[in-house]
Amino acid sequence: MTRINKFIVDLRPLSSHKYGGVQTLNRNFIEQIVKNLKNDQKLVFLTTGLRKSTVHLPKLEQYLHRSNISHRHIRMPNLLMNLTLNIFNWPKFDKACGLYSKHPKHRSSYLTLDVRPFAVSKKCQSSVYFHDVAFLEQKHSLSLRARLYFWLINPAKIYRKARKVLTNSDFSRRKLRKYFGKKPVQIIYPSVKKPTSFFERKKDSNNILCIQTLQPRKNIQEIFEFAKANPKLKFLIVGSHQNSFKKTKQAKLPNIEFLGAITDKQKLKLLKQSRALLYTSTYEGFGLPIYEALVQKTPVICHKCKPFTQLFANIKLNYIEDLNDLKIPKRLVNPHRPYRFSLKKSGRSLTKLLEKNLQ
Repeated sequence: MTRINKFIVDLRPLSSHKYGGVQTLNRNFIEQIVKNLKNDQKLVFLTTGLRKSTVHLPKLEQYLHRSNISHRHIRMPNLLMNLTLNIFNWPKFDKACGLYSKHPKHRSSYLTLDVRPFAVSKKCQSSVYFHDVAFLEQKHSLSLRARLYFWLINPAKIYRKARKVLTNSDFSRRKLRKYFGKKPVQIIYPSVKKPTSFFERKKDSNNILCIQTLQPRKNIQEIFEFAKANPKLKFLIVGSHQNSFKKTKQAKLPNIEFLGAITDKQKLKLLKQSRALLYTSTYEGFGLPIYEALVQKTPVICHKCKPFTQLFANIKLNYIEDLNDLKIPKRLVNPHRPYRFSLKKSGRSLTKLLEKNLQ
């Protein structure tokens, strides 16, 4: 069967100001897709909005220097775009990107690495990456705006509409099939680049790093409890949406520092040099920050829950449930052979999926 050589990759997940695992996964996978792109293949990056917003993809300009990579922006307010996509199945992204063809051998592939409404013609096959079903199982902890957004985009419809559904773990795959139907779901594990060097003096550091989107559903209040129980340690909190903390009744603690959204390079440096990563979330599809820390041989302190116990048990974790009064011991369990999920392997799987003609 003829191999597909025209791809559309949706950059809308990188157009928001959020900072978290979803954005890291997008950047890592897009880099692999570009690396695997052959000279006879064409890649179009897609964005939407009334104005061209900043795309948090540092290498975008570098990618666009290649003759077979381009950028297409559909000028339409995102609210109106979501409505027309959901109700009228329009506009067709492959036509807007100039990749539509009636010829059966000239098919194209569309990919979004987060749940977004979309529309493509019958000649274009679609793939959607679901990270979790927190919008269903953690609905009570979402803001009113977030609940309205998920109601508007209708993830169940996106699931049924996508030709291929992708996800990050068996835990997420089972949840998707439970809520949306027993449709084939392919697992492509998130990953990061394999490190070439390590910072060996982590024990001398007093910094405990916390990486997550600062939302109530991430159990962020527990960070304050850890800071109170460990006054000699400094807790560095990385993530956006700091306004979540303004409504808390907690007094500002001298050993907590908010760093906000930082670059991937800055995050890597902090991961290498911190004594441990503290991850207080109790609901994730994968938990990419945990894996980012593990591959740097940085001990991880997290809750004893799925999917962490399934994905990282052999690498070794420090469970919050095993601590005495949330006090972090001087000696933590160190990661054992942490590089389990290969970014190159996941990137090749994703590229093959885009190339494969499913009809």
